[in-house]
Amino acid sequence: AQASSEHQVVARTLTLVSVPPLAMSSSQQLPAWVPKAAAVAGATVAGILVLKALQGGQGAVVDSKPKKSALSHTEAPTESKVKELAAKAVGQYVSEVGTKLNAGAPEAAVTKAGDLGKYFAFQKEYDTKLMARPDVGEGQLLRVTDWKRLTPEDYDRTTFHVEVDVVGTSIEELVNGADGKALSVYATNDPKGVAEFLKMMNVDPFAMVSVEEIAPQEEEGTVVITTAEKLFTQYLDLFGKPTREFLKKLVPYAVDIMEKVTIAELTLDRKTEEFQEKQARACTYADYLTEFKSLKIPLDKYAELMPTIKQRVYSICSSTAYRPGKCQLLVVREDWQAKGDVTKFGFCSSFFTFLR
Repeated sequence: AQASSEHQVVARTLTLVSVPPLAMSSSQQLPAWVPKAAAVAGATVAGILVLKALQGGQGAVVDSKPKKSALSHTEAPTESKVKELAAKAVGQYVSEVGTKLNAGAPEAAVTKAGDLGKYFAFQKEYDTKLMARPDVGEGQLLRVTDWKRLTPEDYDRTTFHVEVDVVGTSIEELVNGADGKALSVYATNDPKGVAEFLKMMNVDPFAMVSVEEIAPQEEEGTVVITTAEKLFTQYLDLFGKPTREFLKKLVPYAVDIMEKVTIAELTLDRKTEEFQEKQARACTYADYLTEFKSLKIPLDKYAELMPTIKQRVYSICSSTAYRPGKCQLLVVREDWQAKGDVTKFGFCSSFFTFLR
């Protein structure tokens, strides 16, 4: 599901996401009818019913009232406490938006959910969990409670104020700007840009994929399931700057021999100038992947070709003594001129910009 009017933030101290993809928690409560549906109609059908239950509506309800802290001011959160609070935040989010968001998945996509059905139908047996970023062990899903632009629309820089609610999270007592603290923010890719890329690559956005690269490293044998749309929106650095190592990995997937040679040559020293020219023009992973039309890449291989989205660190500008339970940032949208007189914008600061 893609929220249209509500935005969520995950943090390691902070990670920003729109909606938790499926990595899946025994703490999540399914409707009472699911086990019976599984027994009568099969696990896959039960899973489809769950997916349908999570569709419908146009936004999320925001409750910005202060909540009682789940941690004392002297208690340092343990690893188990961090996981407990992270699961609780995701569970609360799913319960709030479950009937208010429309994933827009066509009937055909829902009926091809595959193994997802059994994981939901037999949640306890599989220890199924819903997670925002399975690969970020200390990540916390946070609610954005305030966004204000601080500079005029015609000003040459976009500067704005962002506030998130940290009450009851593992970072509640750790985000004091007075102590020089900073937030590690995990932004997400532009959904429109991702949709355009998937269309050009002929990838079904609702296709299910199991991705080992984003599974929790500390939990062996964990299977992470998400959709193609979520994989490219929330995990892979699709619009990041590629290296020559990426091009080397890309060569085997080119079917056309001339394109295969072209890609391979870009990794050679004699083609350094041409490669640097592309770098100066700020070519992205998406640009390379869409440039070579003969590429045939299995969906589960993209995670081997591209790195995941990394954190961006922002200094905290609020004090927990003055604003308890809140964390505030002052952000300037970064911009620069790439070769060819094309204006480019910072990835994470742009994500913050459009939170409004």
